[in-house]
Amino acid sequence: MEEDKRIVAKIIAGDINQYELLVKKYQQAVYRIILKITGDTENAKEVTQVVFVKAYESIKQYKPDYKFFSWIYRIAINSALMYVKQNKIFTPIEQLKEMASDSEPDSKRDQSKLLNEALQQLPEKYLSVIVLKYYAGNTYPEIAEIKGIDEKRVKSRLFDGRKILKDILVSKGIFLD
Repeated sequence: MEEDKRIVAKIIAGDINQYELLVKKYQQAVYRIILKITGDTENAKEVTQVVFVKAYESIKQYKPDYKFFSWIYRIAINSALMYVKQNKIFTPIEQLKEMASDSEPDSKRDQSKLLNEALQQLPEKYLSVIVLKYYAGNTYPEIAEIKGIDEKRVKSRLFDGRKILKDILVSKGIFLD
């Protein structure tokens, strides 16, 4: 953490070559989370590049009180969510898909499409925690740190987000247990 702070300070002071150190250090972790969200290697590569450009352009906004990784991870999550929303390419969340009672192959495809559409309708505050939990597999404390909220709020948003998602799915004809 202290090393990252020193590198960022050097970048802000004008030593732009230092940014390569941060890219090398965090590129794989950022790429992996984006891949989990987008479900496609090419999309993940594209969004990863965008994330590091955004981070560089806004490096002066980084607050050294926080971990650099949490800051760039938040940029990655938001960028991936925006990309997915704009391109409507959610991959199914297996835990939610298994709740559906109908298991015929064509029906599963339809359910996946409906799930993707339902996810599109969620407000961002619910969508982001659902994606972090079910796509990225983050723990409550990790989600809290990434989102900058406490664990209680994470749990509350997950609960509310799942309820809203369930209501949307039921209204579209997917009956859940």
